[in-house]
Amino acid sequence: MAITVGELVGVPSLGTRVVAGASGLDRRISWAHVCELPEPWLWLGDGELLMTTGIGIPVDAIRQVKYVTELSAAGIVGIAIGDRMKSPDLHTDMVAAADRIGLPLLLTEAEVPFVALARVVANANDREEQARLATTERLYHHMRFLSQVDGTPQLLGGLGVELGATLALVSAGATICAADGDTGSPSVAAALAQLASTQPRPGGAVIRLHHGALAVRLPGPQAAALVAVPLPDHLLDIGLVQHAAAVVSAQRSAATAGRERARRLGASLLTRMIDGSIDSAMALDELTERRLDGRRVVAVIPVDNASDAVWADLHHRFDDAGIANALLTRGGLHVALLPEDEEALTMLLQALPPSASVGVSAPVDRVADSRPALLQATWALHQVRDTDRRVGRYAVDRQFSGFLPTSLADCEEAARRCLGPLLRYDETKGSQLVVSLRVFLEENRSWARAASRLYVHKQTLVYRMDRVEELTGRKLSSTADVAELWMALQAAMAAGLHGF
Repeated sequence: MAITVGELVGVPSLGTRVVAGASGLDRRISWAHVCELPEPWLWLGDGELLMTTGIGIPVDAIRQVKYVTELSAAGIVGIAIGDRMKSPDLHTDMVAAADRIGLPLLLTEAEVPFVALARVVANANDREEQARLATTERLYHHMRFLSQVDGTPQLLGGLGVELGATLALVSAGATICAADGDTGSPSVAAALAQLASTQPRPGGAVIRLHHGALAVRLPGPQAAALVAVPLPDHLLDIGLVQHAAAVVSAQRSAATAGRERARRLGASLLTRMIDGSIDSAMALDELTERRLDGRRVVAVIPVDNASDAVWADLHHRFDDAGIANALLTRGGLHVALLPEDEEALTMLLQALPPSASVGVSAPVDRVADSRPALLQATWALHQVRDTDRRVGRYAVDRQFSGFLPTSLADCEEAARRCLGPLLRYDETKGSQLVVSLRVFLEENRSWARAASRLYVHKQTLVYRMDRVEELTGRKLSSTADVAELWMALQAAMAAGLHGF
């Protein structure tokens, strides 16, 4: 049976007396810890006795009252302060607060080492501690089964049984995984809602929630927290919850290594499908393994600083949600191969910054349609540029009303009719005539601004524009020719012949 605070004080050899909070002397002590940090309630929990020389006790009365109030709220059963050590004077307000909330405030003679108090508590709690150690061992036993396969729900379920709690993994304010998908109970929902509204505290590893629930922050590529909600008639042991968090963190590290490898293989597969350099049967086998063998779409997003920051971790978000994916960056575009369902597109839009636009192809189910799907997505993206729309869909937007041709094939034909010699010249010579022309026209034919954007000397740009006129047979001094070149550039970008 655990020893009470009153029984501990009653041991003569411990030289400990009660200063305040006598109404809480019947509280039982699960463990005794020394902690000199200014916020010990972040590290200690239910049933534990705080022992301190007083270094972390604040000096002024207001903060001393807050000190004992926070300790009591965390479930700490008492505080033993070394007498005549490092503690400041205890204000009457602090003593009164301890009396009011029933938190035993104890003074231990300087000659009595804290280990003596801890040993008495440990001996009295030997049976409880043996059970605690056995639970800790079982928690780490789950690590034997960790692998690169993301079995987080099963792991959370097993750990929750040991803790007497429901566990959930939360990242970016959203639940990304729970034991057997269990987030429906009111207590779990309330804890998750409270966590979402809680401002993170610098250096705080543990967040205390209502009704005894806890959240422990986890390290890793994505900031996450393990939320533990006690089952009815159970109290959480903060130390055991932290052990469980260490196991979950190790599992996430193993899963992350597997995900990174899967991301690289997915990018390689998507590249080969777009380039037509993979056998269809082999590609279908890899698609089946990645759960992308059904109807799928290609989505494209322009490369920029805002989307780049999201793209680096996007595969984690898709994997956490169980959404199959293959991601790639090429030619100024982020490219995603996703299942044909609204859930995948919705998650993509939620992950991206509000300023990002997305082009989506028509659904395809043949490997040979991969490159046409990329062109369709590029076309659809082009149609929503400079509009307030975030999503362009090829099947809907192919009849786009404007000066451009109204189909992808016609767009490519119009672009090649005007810019064909430039496209071929750039391809064979490795030059940049098309991009130089585009920048020159975007800068309203300003030699200085265009040269600056291209990082070339003005004379270099003059030479390039001379070559453009020579190859296309059009004059940049002619308004009609400039209009034709400009529309051809728009058509080339819409058809995927020239990047954004």
